[in-house]
Amino acid sequence: MREIYLDNAATTRPLAELKEVYAAYAEEAWQNPSALYACATRVQKQIDGAKETLLHAFGGQGHKCFFTSCGSESANTVILRGAKQKKNMHYVCAGAEHPCVEESFKFLQSVGCGVTFVQTNKNGVVSPEAVAGAVNENTALVSVMHVNNETGAKNDVERIAALVKARNPQALFHADGVQAFCREHLQNTSNIDYYTVSAHKLHAHKGTGAVFYKDHTPIKPYILGGGQENGLRSGTQNTLGILSFAAAAEYFEKRVDPGYMRILRDAFLNECSNIPDVAVLSPENEEDACAHIVNISVLGVNGETLLHTLEAAGIYISTGSACSSKKGKSRIAAALGLSQEEAAGAVRISFSPFNTKEEVCVAAREIAKNTAVLRKFMRK
Repeated sequence: MREIYLDNAATTRPLAELKEVYAAYAEEAWQNPSALYACATRVQKQIDGAKETLLHAFGGQGHKCFFTSCGSESANTVILRGAKQKKNMHYVCAGAEHPCVEESFKFLQSVGCGVTFVQTNKNGVVSPEAVAGAVNENTALVSVMHVNNETGAKNDVERIAALVKARNPQALFHADGVQAFCREHLQNTSNIDYYTVSAHKLHAHKGTGAVFYKDHTPIKPYILGGGQENGLRSGTQNTLGILSFAAAAEYFEKRVDPGYMRILRDAFLNECSNIPDVAVLSPENEEDACAHIVNISVLGVNGETLLHTLEAAGIYISTGSACSSKKGKSRIAAALGLSQEEAAGAVRISFSPFNTKEEVCVAAREIAKNTAVLRKFMRK
């Protein structure tokens, strides 16, 4: 049976080209980069080179980089250790963030810090003016995700960061870039103090994340020990993961057509337009929507039931964030103000450069076919 994988927002299949990265690593780059002998210092130089590659892909302006184990660790480090400690600290967070961001701010709230959560619209887009309006003289950090991991909503983090700085020049700005990195390119990063990313969303290996941060920005280490990564993240570096991450970023820059996944998205939604009573929960206009994530609600059908029906046909989609899928309720549905029926029928489809137009059309037709059957069953 042919398999069609359309859950790329959860994780991605590693590039075939990474076999060469592993071979080189196993042959001559396996040494501990903290050691002082020549072969180990060569490994450290490769890690430094990987940082430059990733910062170039980000478009960093006066930024540096340190590596972590994942996007969640990166975001936790920034939020919990990336602001000046002062009395009456206040934070601002968009209202439909990834759990690693939302739960960090809820922790700060639990220890007495003021946190303002800014409501998004029904598609997950937050108003730049609303975010700026929540900033006050005591605001230490503002966090808004670049691309929403469930709806694919694209926030204008450049404009939001500029408005935040205009309101309070001392406030720091963080963007969760896990779903956006190498897919949504930034023109001006000068007002973005922190940007966090993850390798396995980009066809590299699991176990590597990174924080891009502006030089002289206050940040303290979250993990203490041997002082690796310029003292900002102790623990022996995951050299293979780091080199693979850089190789994936180069692959996207040189070999991936930025418009290709938009073609896949349009083809999928065009096929879905033939299905009665389907609500598109992702933003419909291109300015507010990324190309690789689409969220639809098949009204009158349970999303999890549809997921398993498609699975039987070799098609893999999601009902939402893999991090939240086993918690039994949709945090994002509540944040977006979805009706009970919309939330129940919501499924997420996410594309990669290796999907084909034929695959996404087959998936849409399978959704249509199974929807007709499931609705009859449910109406009984």
